[in-house]
Amino acid sequence: MTPHRSTPGASVFEGGAFSLSIAGVDTAIPVFIGYTQYAGDPVTGAPLYHVPFKIVSMTDYERHFGGAAQQTFEVLVARAASPASGGTLASHEPDFVAAYMSDPGSTAAGDPEATLSYQRFALARVRPQQPFALHGQMRLFFANGGGPCFVVSVGSYWADRRPTAAADSRAWRPGAIMAADLIDGVVAAGKAAGATMTVVPEACQLALDDYGSVIRTMMRQAGTLGDRIAILDLPRCLSADTIDRLEQCQSDLWAATSPAPAGASHAVAYGPALRTSLVTADDVAFVRLAAEEPANNARMNTILTLHAREVLAGKPQLAGIQAAIAVAFPLTSDNAGVNDARHSGDGRPYPGLAVHQTPAQWRAGLDNVLLNALPLYRELKQVIIDRMNVMAPSGAMAGCWVETDRSYGTWRAPTGAALASVTAPLCEVNDVRQSQFAMPQNGQSIDIIRTLPGLGPVAWGVRTLDGNSRETRYIHVRRTLIFIEQSIEAALHHVSLAANDAAAWAAVTHAVSSFLQALWHQGGLIGAEPSEAFTVSCGLGATMTGEDVLNGTMIVAISVCLVRPDDFIALTVTRQMAG
Repeated sequence: MTPHRSTPGASVFEGGAFSLSIAGVDTAIPVFIGYTQYAGDPVTGAPLYHVPFKIVSMTDYERHFGGAAQQTFEVLVARAASPASGGTLASHEPDFVAAYMSDPGSTAAGDPEATLSYQRFALARVRPQQPFALHGQMRLFFANGGGPCFVVSVGSYWADRRPTAAADSRAWRPGAIMAADLIDGVVAAGKAAGATMTVVPEACQLALDDYGSVIRTMMRQAGTLGDRIAILDLPRCLSADTIDRLEQCQSDLWAATSPAPAGASHAVAYGPALRTSLVTADDVAFVRLAAEEPANNARMNTILTLHAREVLAGKPQLAGIQAAIAVAFPLTSDNAGVNDARHSGDGRPYPGLAVHQTPAQWRAGLDNVLLNALPLYRELKQVIIDRMNVMAPSGAMAGCWVETDRSYGTWRAPTGAALASVTAPLCEVNDVRQSQFAMPQNGQSIDIIRTLPGLGPVAWGVRTLDGNSRETRYIHVRRTLIFIEQSIEAALHHVSLAANDAAAWAAVTHAVSSFLQALWHQGGLIGAEPSEAFTVSCGLGATMTGEDVLNGTMIVAISVCLVRPDDFIALTVTRQMAG
């Protein structure tokens, strides 16, 4: 029949009664859960808390969720067990050593008769005590190939939950990371259609019981929904800078999930934490060391003033540097100079800083003055940078998964590629020590991130927490199964109300076979021929009984041969001896 007729009248054209094709679903859409500066639509002002909101870039994230939480640090005497400091620091490794007056409470900083001694000092976080990590994790995600993803904000960084960016940040009070908030976020993330990973980077900072509550919720949800993988960070991994501490993290993980973790094949744990290069000198100014407590400013004022006298003795710039120290660390309870003042304590403009400068420019200028003149200040600044650059690995690994899927597919193991913006793992693991993480008796394999020659920091492991299973012990095997199941299920929804007859069975069999054959051509299934890679059957007497057909049940039986990795490659070397 042709579409053109020369005789007037109605023409009827009937096509095929059944047409079906299967397209692969998106495989790399993580949902990140955590605290943000705020959560709102920049156009309408509508709040976005506990709502899975899709973004495509870091700029998009900051438009809707704001920037990073400001962390400040307090300088404490490392060998003093002072109740006022919140506990003992006697066992803390000192961050730096500096001159200090033996009795700062009774001797003024400018007194030439002050008795000097050299003390060991430690840096302690002031605000927040638990560093909110989501902003940094999003930067790691996009740096390592991340793309479209969901974000669920469980609340503001600040205890008063300011909803908009317009609020004055100086009035905010720091909040705390709460297990209940993160669990609510995981529940909300379950409504994100198309999400294939769940990432909660701040959970690792919780107490062990709270950590267990969060990750068990993640694992149960992933196993129940069947469409995603939970990417886990080890408990307290941010302080695990030795093998012994990393082994304790492994024990704590088992304690948090035992006795029988649900959804183990839908969960992956990475360790150790990462040393990153995200925080630079431009991100850290003197305000990081200028806490609200006057005692901390007085301590910094004294330390840097004495240091300036040592390194600038007899030099004309000493007076100017002392004035800069007094402005940066005022000896009063009024901390306005830290925020946006442009003048020294006596009301005169600080030399070299123009009145027309913005507060940010003024702070940067004053910071450079201190940085260029005082080696101790440079040392302190580097300690802060190093401390802030320690981050959990989940964000970077989510980005690595996205990049691997984009370049190859879910069937390619997400390992071997150098991690961007990562300088090293927090502790190094060799081949011998890695074995206890890769194949523990309880099956909870931890995928270790290592520094390998010629590659740099890479993820060197591809196992799920279901390591004792022969079927689902590998990340890419589980993810390929999810991809196949979700793709076929999405396509078959369109024919769920079609007649349950031979024509429908043949169409479904053909569509699924075509989809799997295309997957085989791409390398997602193994076999010399398609018949060795997969089988599909659907029909009366093959997969269904007469009762199934009467009940409207269509059963499609599919078997696939998935690609597995070579975990271990054994080399046999034979040497022929002379004579």
